[in-house]
Amino acid sequence: MPENPSSHSATAERDNIVLAVNIPPRPALYMALQHEIHKEDPDIRKIADLINRDVAMASRLLETTNSAFFNARRHITTVQDAISMIGMNQCTAVMTGLITKKSLGSGAMMMARFWDVSEKRAKGMSFLAKELKSVEPEIAYSFGLFCDIGIPLLKATFPGYLETLSIANHKGDIDFLEVEHERHGLDHAYVGSLLAQQWSISDDVVSAISMHHDHDILYDEAIASPIRALVALNYVVERAIQEFRGESESLEWDKSGTVACEALELSADAAGELCEAIKGKLRA
Repeated sequence: MPENPSSHSATAERDNIVLAVNIPPRPALYMALQHEIHKEDPDIRKIADLINRDVAMASRLLETTNSAFFNARRHITTVQDAISMIGMNQCTAVMTGLITKKSLGSGAMMMARFWDVSEKRAKGMSFLAKELKSVEPEIAYSFGLFCDIGIPLLKATFPGYLETLSIANHKGDIDFLEVEHERHGLDHAYVGSLLAQQWSISDDVVSAISMHHDHDILYDEAIASPIRALVALNYVVERAIQEFRGESESLEWDKSGTVACEALELSADAAGELCEAIKGKLRA
């Protein structure tokens, strides 16, 4: 079958727009951590040494590890103890968040509300993954961090993006992405998946980022179960965060809550209880 020339043209146009988006390279510390963590026998002391090279990052890791979210039974004073307490994979996920915010959380990409919600989403996703045993908590945490990472990248690229965001926030779901496409030729789900891919984040997380506004995939058994689980968990966590922030209206939950509950085998009451539990974690 001959290829559609218009399809080629649309792809080329999108590729040209993508070139205008400044997707930063993986930070050196993050690359070094990934290299060590993916070894057949990773050395906890080497990982601690890498983190300790950045005093600010080490301090933030200890602060996070000692927070109520991780419920440490004793005060953690060294990076090596922090890794031992929360686990190597979870430690890497937390460090990913800290490094990402340091790399992107400034200048044209600074969005206080965005970073606040991303940190809450990561914690909520990790908690829910543990409760439901649907996906590895550190994978859920990473997805929570990177889910909407395309938003600050688009804000830094397009001067009118904040207006786009305001319009899209009143649409919800797929309509959100359509607004971005109409105004800029790209959407934050696609851009976010590009960054996650270039930073060598888990393939499941990359795919889930690209699909996280499409609740129809929750019916599609051709999509890997961890990807569907991440998308479904996100709908529940987003509802909890909106309630926590006092935002009573949840367009995405209204459209996708039922199918998310079905995918996670949750009753409406159970989903409500989990939302309350997440909000309790966020208050701690």
